[in-house]
Amino acid sequence: MGHALGGLAAAFIADSAVRRPQLSPALLVAAAAIAVAPDLDLLIGLHRAYTHSLGAVLVVGVTSWLVLRGRVPYPMPAAAMLMTAYGSHLMLDWMGKDTSSPPGLTIMWPFSATYYASGWNLFGEVSRRYWLPEEFVLGNLLALSWELALLSPLIVVAWALWSKRTLAGETKNEKRQTNKARPTR
Repeated sequence: MGHALGGLAAAFIADSAVRRPQLSPALLVAAAAIAVAPDLDLLIGLHRAYTHSLGAVLVVGVTSWLVLRGRVPYPMPAAAMLMTAYGSHLMLDWMGKDTSSPPGLTIMWPFSATYYASGWNLFGEVSRRYWLPEEFVLGNLLALSWELALLSPLIVVAWALWSKRTLAGETKNEKRQTNKARPTR
């Protein structure tokens, strides 16, 4: 849940930084989904390795641009937004507690295979030990509550920045349209 919220916040922030905002419900869903995607590496037993790296962020950016060409008016900013959403996952994991061995993530791959950890432990560790109900259920509910407490204000601020910029742009466009529609004397 935390990664999806982080991806949404990143999407709002990235889209508010471009000249022609184009965030749509479909791109928001894609941003939330792509922000969770790095954890698919759990399925192959390589957690926090290649999918948790700058190399993967670049692959997501290029792939997004290729997929979005012809589907959205400005594919480059949309791809950058999705790339930012993916990258938010890395930032949140880097700031989280990690007791695995080795701790951290290979964020500099393909340039380095070194694992990096911030040591901040801002986010709690998520338990995957389903056979320990107290740890799995209660521990993960506690971690989720903490993620929501920290990330909810971030997404509200990101949305506010985006909506202020987007609404200001719409107001300018409406004024231009109104001025064009007025007859000149």
